[in-house]
Amino acid sequence: MKINTSFIKILLLVVVSLAACNKDTILDKTPQDQYSDASMWMDIKLADRFLLDVYNRSLRGAFGYLSLASLTDESHDTHGFGSENYLQGNITSSNTLPFGSWSLDHLTWKGLFGTIQQINVFVENIDRVPEAYSKDQQATIAEQATRMKGEAIFLRAFCYAQMARNFGGLPLFTAPFKIGDDYLSIKRATFKETVDFIAAQCDEAAALLEDKPDMEAGRTNKGAALALKSRMLLFAASDLTADGTAESEYVGYKGADRTALWQAAKDASKAVMDLHTYSLHDFGAPDKKAVAENFFNFFKAKDLSSNEIIWGKLFLKDVGSRNQMNLINGTNGFVMYGCNAPTANLADAFQMEDGSTFTDHFTVDNQGYYKNVSGKYTNNNIYYSREPRFYATILYDSAVWQKRFPDLAQRDPLGIYDRRTRIIMQNGQETSKIYGIDTRQGPVDGDDGTYTGYTFKKFLDDKVYGTETNNNDNVWIEFRYAEVLLNYAEACIGLNQAGEATPHINAVRNRAGLPNFQGDITRALRHERQVEFVYEEVRWYDMRRWKILDEGLADAKGVDIVEINNKDNGKITTTWRQIQVQDRGSSQKRIYWLPLPIDEMNKAPQLVQNPGY
Repeated sequence: MKINTSFIKILLLVVVSLAACNKDTILDKTPQDQYSDASMWMDIKLADRFLLDVYNRSLRGAFGYLSLASLTDESHDTHGFGSENYLQGNITSSNTLPFGSWSLDHLTWKGLFGTIQQINVFVENIDRVPEAYSKDQQATIAEQATRMKGEAIFLRAFCYAQMARNFGGLPLFTAPFKIGDDYLSIKRATFKETVDFIAAQCDEAAALLEDKPDMEAGRTNKGAALALKSRMLLFAASDLTADGTAESEYVGYKGADRTALWQAAKDASKAVMDLHTYSLHDFGAPDKKAVAENFFNFFKAKDLSSNEIIWGKLFLKDVGSRNQMNLINGTNGFVMYGCNAPTANLADAFQMEDGSTFTDHFTVDNQGYYKNVSGKYTNNNIYYSREPRFYATILYDSAVWQKRFPDLAQRDPLGIYDRRTRIIMQNGQETSKIYGIDTRQGPVDGDDGTYTGYTFKKFLDDKVYGTETNNNDNVWIEFRYAEVLLNYAEACIGLNQAGEATPHINAVRNRAGLPNFQGDITRALRHERQVEFVYEEVRWYDMRRWKILDEGLADAKGVDIVEINNKDNGKITTTWRQIQVQDRGSSQKRIYWLPLPIDEMNKAPQLVQNPGY
């Protein structure tokens, strides 16, 4: 794979000047701080700078103060950022929070259509560029321009796929809007037409692109185009849009051939597999300790070189778009913000190291206390003997993390994640009560302590102490091969081809140090997607397309840990108690889709609003 760090130095938006003025006036002079429209499309390097800005606008990653994970049972956002408006079912076309806010602005109708407009300007003009070069250069420049056009077509499909999974059918544009165009003529395409358009765009892009080894790192490639098609067609074949209950043609199929939809999704995933470019990363299984360490390291990688990664975004510490994941999600004990925090719902979803479910070994009593009922695992600590991905994904009480700042190093010489309250009892009385460093009652920045008792470890870097000036430089991974394999397996299940699906589910489990799954194959597939893709902005789409909002929007739970040292009898006892963190509980049908914002409806009132809004 070609590496060129200049690609990831995000460039300022190239300002296109369309002024046409009298040559004798001052306005006729060439601006010194921007490029004219004519010069833009006469220089392949300037055109590429335009394209790089499109990349920056199209792919942000989930490195923000609010992740889609916090709109699911994966996570709770400590500071909210409007998430409760959706979680409690209060979202409307005039109040679309958290969508429409700065925290999720990369998923908005206005923002994505703005990017599509920019892409359409590029696609309309890029073929002009080779004509500006001498004849002996034109073939080389034309080859480069063709590849860049493929990149832009992919990015257009990517933006449309993001919106289609949020809103359903969309207005479809392949040419830029110009002054004087009639906005009242815009119509929403049906969901089917939108999916067909995205799939065709993916095919067109794939035909123009090389695969990952022959593309510059960070640029899209043939595999990414095919992976996007796989993701979109799997969504389209799922219950939300294809089980015959869609309330309108804008949010699903009418009279769909479900078998054909599943087959198309299967074929799309198989096309990626047949490239023979990608494979699952080796995390060192069956060594469970190695798997936990290597799974964590995979998501703090500084490049996209792993054969599992199909496409993602690179970051530098001090140039361009910022990755501040440690600052944003890191623990308050290090003066970080603790925004998106794992729930107990997620922590308890991870299996034990032998592949059995957590609830086979621990129950929660009427007072919320975890009780060990296992005949195999005898320790009362709910964090013992869990599967490797648990340790790579979540910071839990007493997990070793980072060395403390000098003022707390004596209290915590190991650098653990400290969430337990320590009480000393003597003569039947409480004589001391000390809250954990990383709790909301601790000695540092309590308002940024998570409510859940957990902090995300995945996507953090244990070498980074996040501040406003000390950023992360690990990558965001948008497409990886594990998703393609599980997409393929799910499509096979939809086609009643369980035998064909099974080895792909087990491949993902086995490389994580787990044995083959037991029991219902659909349950196994859904479990693997839940724990494998934590914080990768997969769960919100999965719970919607599977129509399981009752499960996915269950009340957020956390854990409270108390250690009592009884000096009277010399016993130390520790309890883990499940606590209520956030009431959610809205699974009303309309919030399976987002509303078209009222501002957009006012501009184009002929657009049809989504059901229930």
